[in-house]
Amino acid sequence: MYNFNELNYFITIAQAGSFVKAAKSLQISPSALSHSMRNLESRLDLRLFNRTTRSMSLTEAGEQLFKQVAPLFKSINDEVNALANFLETPSGTIRINSTSLAVEMILYPKLRDFLTQYPQIKVEIQADNNWVNIVEQGFDMGCRIGDDLAKDVVAVKISEPLKMALVASPDYLKNTTKPKHINDLDHHKLIGLRISSHHGAELSWEFNDNGNTLIYHPSSQLIFNNHLRKQAALDGLGITWVGRLEVEKELAEGTLVELLEDFAMTYEPFYIYYPSRKGHSNVFKLILEALKY
Repeated sequence: MYNFNELNYFITIAQAGSFVKAAKSLQISPSALSHSMRNLESRLDLRLFNRTTRSMSLTEAGEQLFKQVAPLFKSINDEVNALANFLETPSGTIRINSTSLAVEMILYPKLRDFLTQYPQIKVEIQADNNWVNIVEQGFDMGCRIGDDLAKDVVAVKISEPLKMALVASPDYLKNTTKPKHINDLDHHKLIGLRISSHHGAELSWEFNDNGNTLIYHPSSQLIFNNHLRKQAALDGLGITWVGRLEVEKELAEGTLVELLEDFAMTYEPFYIYYPSRKGHSNVFKLILEALKY
């Protein structure tokens, strides 16, 4: 029988993408972790990792092993966590992967009061605008808009439809002409978003033109990979495209102005999604109930 600790260590390294990060998570030394993986590779007579002094990746054999064993280990953890149903005081940890907008505007406001009610429950939320495999990455649930969800997941609605807004500050607009058409944006300073800080094009902006989706490719002066676009707009640095939910307060106060409202795009609501209806702990069910729309 194989050493299950070694397989658990292997999964943790694959998910973390780093021996150092995995060692910190497991609370063991990097040298001990490397020794454990050498033992596993020796027993399997296969190399599981491609390693240099600066990077680490899985070999083809490592990828296959990870895809096969990671879901099994998660199922075991889910069933063990489900034993919390027998406790009078619910306790346990739930890990959620979500977009930054949903974390700030939906998840946190809904969980704020919930967590004071259940002090033994821990919630770890990772804000990530990239699409991730929540099972492989060790998350219990994910949060994305309905358009982005895979067909084989269980999805629970947690918000109203997501309406977008094109906004700028009064200070910016007083020195320029308001855009009247989408192409007028070419003559303005724009604040954009790149989903990944390492690669990928700047995110396109989508508008509704009489029922047709019009895609605009901004060439922004300032590009972020996080939520600071609103602040940059408030500081008068240009026009940006954000979820209207994020800027409702500023629009009501007049510190931001909505532009091209007739072209505003509306997407499906945000959903919590997860891979299976089975084996969920009481803690999982409580958090799901707290997040429902």
